[in-house]
Order: sequence, then C-alpha cells, then structure tokens
Amino acid sequence: MPDPDGLPTAPAPRRVSPGAPGGWREPTRALDLHWGGYRGRWIAGLAMIVIGTACVLVTTAYSLPFLLAGSILQPAGWAVMPSTIGRRVAVVVPVLGFTWLMLGGSGFAWCYAIMLAAWLLVRLRPLPTFAVLLLPIAASLVLPLFVTTYGQGWITILVMSVIVVGSAWLARAGAAALDSWQAVRTLRNTTDRLDAPRP
Repeated sequence: MPDPDGLPTAPAPRRVSPGAPGGWREPTRALDLHWGGYRGRWIAGLAMIVIGTACVLVTTAYSLPFLLAGSILQPAGWAVMPSTIGRRVAVVVPVLGFTWLMLGGSGFAWCYAIMLAAWLLVRLRPLPTFAVLLLPIAASLVLPLFVTTYGQGWITILVMSVIVVGSAWLARAGAAALDSWQAVRTLRNTTDRLDAPRP
C-alpha cells in the first residue's frame, strides 16, 4: 500500500516462524513451568522413566525390590517431565500397567507401543506423527517368531527399545516438518506477500 506521499512502502518484514529450518522448537518449551527449569526437568524425567522401566523389566521372582523401585521411579519421571499436567497425569497408570505386562515376554511386546504413545502425548506431538506407532506394533508381531523362550527376553527388550527410540526421533522430525509446512502455507496466504495483489 502506498504511503501518504504516494510512494510505495517496503513490504512488512515476515515473521520468522518456529517451523523455519533451524528454528523449530519443542512445543513444551513454550509452556509456563511453575517450578524448575526445562532442561533439568527433561533430563531428570527421562532418566527416571528409563531407569524405572528397566527396573521393572529386569524383575524376577528373586528380585522383587526392582519391581517396587521401578514402580516408583517411572511415575515420578512422568510427573516431572515438562508438559501439561493433564497429559502427565493421564499416562502414569496406563504406562505402568502395560510395563508390568511386558514381563510376560515377547508375546506382550506390543505394550512398547503404549509407552511410545505416552511419550508422543506428553511431548505434544501432532496427531499425524502418531503413525510411528505402527513400527513397534509391526515388530511385536514378528518378534515372537524368533524369541521363543523366556531366557531370550533380552532380545525383545533390546530390539523393541531401539525401535521405540527410533520411532520417537522419527516423530520429532515429523513434527518439525509439519510445523515448517504449516508455516510456509501460512506465508503463502498472507496479504503482505510481494506477489499479492495490490489494492
């Protein structure tokens, strides 16, 4: 739009979107945390979730204290993880219950998908990225064909853990790509584009 003197003005500067390459940020970083710092809570929460889950998975009839320790650490990890309180509360009981089911062996490997779903929920991942849940589900259908004894349980834990971690990173990349795509789409629809029709 021309200024009062009739001279064309420079287009308004474009807002740098968080979805721009190199500019994407975790959605949870935008939350107003009531206590602690983001990085400290993220590290502490992740450590407690991983250690707590490991304690549950290594439990045997002769090491029941590990079950108790894991059942305390894992919920504590979800509690301190930076996210909305509703999402943190929603995942605690289901995830712990399905983690206990994992003690049943490779036949319960699909329970790892529940753990991944909880992570995606707490990390505020967009709905399309939940498609990565198909990866641990597919792996859980194949593993029982190769892991046939309880003594081979470590294979299930190792393989499924790698798949869950890889799927979580894939979902993160997908979230960044979706955010970037939406940012570009928004820019295309703005009225301050250089090729936008002038009144």
